[in-house]
Amino acid sequence: MRRIILIIGLLFSCVAVAQATAQQEKNEADLTQFDNPFLLGDWYLLNPNPESSEENFRAIKLTLSSNYEFQIDIQKRDYSIEHWVGFYAASDDQIILGLHSNSPQVYEYDGNHNRLRLNGVVFTKSLPNAIAGIWSSKLLSGSNLLASSVSKLDLILQPDFVFLFRASSDKGSESVHRGVYYLEGDQLVLLYEDGEQDTRYTLDQDKLTLKGEDMYAELARVR
Repeated sequence: MRRIILIIGLLFSCVAVAQATAQQEKNEADLTQFDNPFLLGDWYLLNPNPESSEENFRAIKLTLSSNYEFQIDIQKRDYSIEHWVGFYAASDDQIILGLHSNSPQVYEYDGNHNRLRLNGVVFTKSLPNAIAGIWSSKLLSGSNLLASSVSKLDLILQPDFVFLFRASSDKGSESVHRGVYYLEGDQLVLLYEDGEQDTRYTLDQDKLTLKGEDMYAELARVR
């Protein structure tokens, strides 16, 4: 852990501060075309013993966005916050932070939908809102759903970014998909073995609205 903290400290002294891209542009991005979608999101590293540790931090939050902008927030032992932004680039096994700075930093990485290992240090992804839960449809419309005679949708979104999606027809048949999901802004992508579902969503307390190509669904929180 000490190695990555030292490198991040060096990065802070060199990285150029970037202007945030307009939210409208971020909302219009197609996440399904992003080369490394599992990198996207808010990643956390917690210090298990901040009072006795040699490292002067309680938590680090690393945010990677689809516009190749990153943000780092470090909560120090005294609860003060250091905030830095810049640009990054990523391949299948390397991330470069501070792409346009004088001293860009290269990290080896691997991971999955909710774990990111940077130079051996493991970050955990966290949801940005309360979308996790069990959801069941209250209103369905759209040509795709009507053509499939779908009369009910059930969706389980786990906090660890695993989902289960079940579509039931008015004739009693069912179609079940299990997989992982990722999201940014108002986009929610369900990724499963034989396909993916790209939707826009809104979350209003206990109502989740999904809009996709030729589909619209309002779901209520079951729990």
